[in-house]
Amino acid sequence: MDKTMGHRLERGNRIHQAKRRKMRFLGGVLLLLLLAGCTVPDVAPPVTVGLEIVDEDQGWVQVRVHDVSSSGYTLYWGDAESSYGRTNVTPSVEIYEHFYQAVEGTGSGVQIPADYEIVVTDEQGNPVASSTVHIESVNCHVSLVSQQGRSVTVRYWGRFGIEYSVSWGDQFADHVMVSTQSATGIVSHTYLSAGTYSIGMEEIWAPRQVFFTIHVE
Repeated sequence: MDKTMGHRLERGNRIHQAKRRKMRFLGGVLLLLLLAGCTVPDVAPPVTVGLEIVDEDQGWVQVRVHDVSSSGYTLYWGDAESSYGRTNVTPSVEIYEHFYQAVEGTGSGVQIPADYEIVVTDEQGNPVASSTVHIESVNCHVSLVSQQGRSVTVRYWGRFGIEYSVSWGDQFADHVMVSTQSATGIVSHTYLSAGTYSIGMEEIWAPRQVFFTIHVE
C-alpha cells in the first residue's frame, strides 16, 4: 500500500469516528430531553378571581366575589373615592352589598340613570375582576336579616339624609333616618300575634312599597 492510499484510509477512519461521536452525542441529548419531558410535573392553571352581580334594586346592589386567596383584596364600587366607595374582601365571605346614591337632574326629584364599574383589586392594587352595573333610579331597599319566633330583624338601605318608614304589615312602622356615612341600618320588630305579614319601606308620606312577606307562628 502506498503512502497516498494510507493517508486516505486514515482520513476516512477519522471522519467515520467523528460521525459516530456526533450521533452518540445527539442520541444522548434526545434521551435527556425525553426524560425531562417525562418528569415535568403538571402545573395547575392560576385561579381567576370571579365577580358577578347577583341582584339590583333601586340603588341597592348585591355582588358575589369568589376565588380570593387572601384578605388583601379590595372591592371598589365606582361611585366614591372615600371609604364609602370601597369594601375589604376576605376569602371567607362571597356576598357583598352596596347602595348607590341618586344622580340628581336639574328638575326637582329628577334622577339621571348612571353606569358604575365595579372592580376587584389584589394585594398590590392590580385589577383582577370587573363588572358594570346600571342604576336606573334610586329609592330604598329592605332585606331580611333574621327571624326568631315573632321577632324579625331587617336591614334597610336608602338615600343620604332621607327619612323613611319601615312598615311591618301589622299597622306598626318605624321611622328611620339614613346615615350619610353608610346609607344603611338595622331595625327589629316583634309581632303580637301569629300570621303572614308584608314588610315594606318608603319615604315618609309616600305610598307603601312592599319588599317581601314573612310568616310568624
